[in-house]
Amino acid sequence: MMYSENLRNAIINTATSGDNTIIAAPSDGYIAIDHINILPTSAVTVTFKSSTTAITGPYPLDTKQAYTIENATGNEHGVMTCTRGESFVMNLGAAVQVGGFVRYRVVGSS
Repeated sequence: MMYSENLRNAIINTATSGDNTIIAAPSDGYIAIDHINILPTSAVTVTFKSSTTAITGPYPLDTKQAYTIENATGNEHGVMTCTRGESFVMNLGAAVQVGGFVRYRVVGSS
């Protein structure tokens, strides 16, 4: 069963090293990531975070190496989950252009 409550998309388009907020913190509930894909133009290390706390280890990506993760099993919490009231952040180890998108839900919101 795929979950569809509050289903949303966010575009990823950044070239700034350090933390980049991809999805702002919801006022109620938490962010559950169901799909993410990114493509860097040059080699870069990417870490995903719930605000300031890492929720993945670092992914060292090569030039134009695509990264995709999908909630194929339909887990109610997605493939990555942010802490309630926190934003979804992508940290880049260098100033490299990264594009893509995220499909996510806000779970437990009114």
